[in-house]
Amino acid sequence: MAGKQYKFGISTTVDYSVEIEVLFRLFSRHGYSFVSIGADSRHNFFPEKNKFDNLVQLAEEYGLTIDSVHIPFGDDYDLANPLYKERLASVRNVLLFLEYIADFGIPIAILHPHHYLKETREKALTSAAKSIEEIVGKKPDNIKIAMENLPDARGSWIAEQLLNIFNQEKIGFCYDSSHENMSGPPFHLLEKYYSRLITCHLSDNNGIVDEHLVPGNGNINWNRLSSYIDKAGSFDNILFEVGTGEKLSVPVEDYIEKTALKATEVFGGNRG
Repeated sequence: MAGKQYKFGISTTVDYSVEIEVLFRLFSRHGYSFVSIGADSRHNFFPEKNKFDNLVQLAEEYGLTIDSVHIPFGDDYDLANPLYKERLASVRNVLLFLEYIADFGIPIAILHPHHYLKETREKALTSAAKSIEEIVGKKPDNIKIAMENLPDARGSWIAEQLLNIFNQEKIGFCYDSSHENMSGPPFHLLEKYYSRLITCHLSDNNGIVDEHLVPGNGNINWNRLSSYIDKAGSFDNILFEVGTGEKLSVPVEDYIEKTALKATEVFGGNRG
């Protein structure tokens, strides 16, 4: 693995119906080093700062660090909204959330550059670029923005353009393997932008539905994927985003354990 020793983390999106302390206990039991807090208010407690403080302390009790938090998404956070006032409101909402997490020493905030596209990809790009420029100019200095690629070919195109518009000092890349697998040729984004990685959302699917399966349960070529990540400089925190947040049809520990085993199989390294 090019001499790299990886650490593995997992997002709380694995199942939002499970209490977060239960998830932390299972993550710790199966050797994860860090967690990412999902965008749902059931897990990030926005805007109740005292509850988020308790969450950070709880993670520490289980030997976990919080590596990133996902900024909420939806119509109220749509940075590509074609309506001026609504877009500015979305920018304000993102900035409010960043201020909310700024005091907790969490280095990365994961950002959706758009929601469901209401305009052409070109118009969406223009709006998203304006919004991101405003956000990076006003965000807390101690937080790095990681822009996530979203599904379908339009989402991949927008992600690529934004990574070209904004340099590494302004935004990093949160590579979502399942989203890319639905959106064009295999690794069309990762092969170009692996050097921009600051976090990732790794999961599997069969190229049609955004299932966020355990790696190996879809058709993604994990040996090839890992070869790009091996080349990604000092990047060594491998984050898995398995599950969609909906209640799983299998025990949540099954997903957590199988993902941890696959992580070691694919990336080697250690899980602690």
